[in-house]
Amino acid sequence: MLAKNILITGITGFAGSHVAEYLLENRPGAVLWGTKRPNSRMRNVRQFQDCVRWIDAELTDATSMMVALQKSRPDQIYHLGALSWVTPSWDMPAAYMQTNAIGTINLFEAMRATRVKARVLVSCTPEEFGDVPQDKLPITEDTAIHPINPYAASKVAQDAVCMSYAASYGLKIIRTRAFNHEGPRRDINGANASFAYQIARIEEGLQRPVIRVGNLEALRNFTDVRDMARAYVLAMEKCAPGELYLIGSDHVHTMQECLEYMISLSSRQDIRYEVDPALVRPTELRRFVADCSKFRGRTGWAPRISFHETMQGVLDYWREFVRTLEVVQPRMVARAAAYQ
Repeated sequence: MLAKNILITGITGFAGSHVAEYLLENRPGAVLWGTKRPNSRMRNVRQFQDCVRWIDAELTDATSMMVALQKSRPDQIYHLGALSWVTPSWDMPAAYMQTNAIGTINLFEAMRATRVKARVLVSCTPEEFGDVPQDKLPITEDTAIHPINPYAASKVAQDAVCMSYAASYGLKIIRTRAFNHEGPRRDINGANASFAYQIARIEEGLQRPVIRVGNLEALRNFTDVRDMARAYVLAMEKCAPGELYLIGSDHVHTMQECLEYMISLSSRQDIRYEVDPALVRPTELRRFVADCSKFRGRTGWAPRISFHETMQGVLDYWREFVRTLEVVQPRMVARAAAYQ
C-alpha cells in the first residue's frame, strides 16, 4: 500500500533533501512533511520547499516530536536527522549521543504516545564497524561492530534503540547502514566536497593553488547520493522491518583517487595538495568495502550513476556555489555601494 503521508527528519540535509526530491518526483500521490529547526539553512531544499509541509521540530525536544507526529500522522518516516560529521564528535560527544540516540528515543516514544503505526527507515553508518582487518573484508551485516569514534558510538546506540523498540513494542523499523555517498549538496565538512570547494576557489583566483587535505589513503565504497535516495525508498517499501541492510555500490576508491580525478577536471594545471595535520583524525578508518548483496537481492537495486559522474557533479556544484556567492554576489554588492 502506498503511503499517504510521509515524514522526513533531516530533510534539509544532504541525503534528506535528495530523498525528498526523489519522493516528490516518483510518489506524487503522497503528502510530504519535513521537520526543520526554526533557524534551519534551506539552501538544499529551496527548489522544492513549496511542495513540503513544514514542521518546526528538534529531535532532542520530546514535545516537538509529539507535535510533529500529531500534525503529520505519517504512514512512513524517513529518520535521517542526525549529527553526522565524524571529526566534531571528539569535541562534543554528549551532543552526538543526545541527538542520535536520545533523539531517536524521543521519536519512538512520540510514535507510541500518538499511536502512529508508520514504517520507519533509520539510516545508520558503517562507521559502527570500526577499522575492519583486510582478511575480514568485505563487510557484511554479520561483521562485528567496533566503534572507534564518538559519532560511531552514538550510531551504535541508535541502532540498539531501534532493535529494542522493535522487539519491545513491535515498531516497524528498517535498519540500514549506508556506505559513503557523494554528490551535490554535501557540505564542505566532507572530504570530497572540501576538495571541490577548494578547486572552485582556486579556479576563481580566491585561493592559492594548494588544496589542504587530511588522510588520503582511506579506501571507501562510493555511491551517488541520488542512487542512495532511490535505495532508501526501495528499502522503505520492500525491506523487512527488524532487519539490517547494508547499502552501497561497487565503486571502491581511495580518497587520493577522488582528489586527483577532480584535479584532472580543472583547467588549472598548477594545483597541488598538502596534508594539514588539523584535518587528520585521532583515529582513522582505513577500509570500507561492503558486500550489499542482501539489500540488492531484496530490492533489485543497482547504482545507475558512475563514480566519475558523481565526482564531476560534486565539482560542478561547488563551482556554481563559489561563482554565485563568492564572486558575482560580492561584486554586485560592491557596485551597489559605489552608487550610494
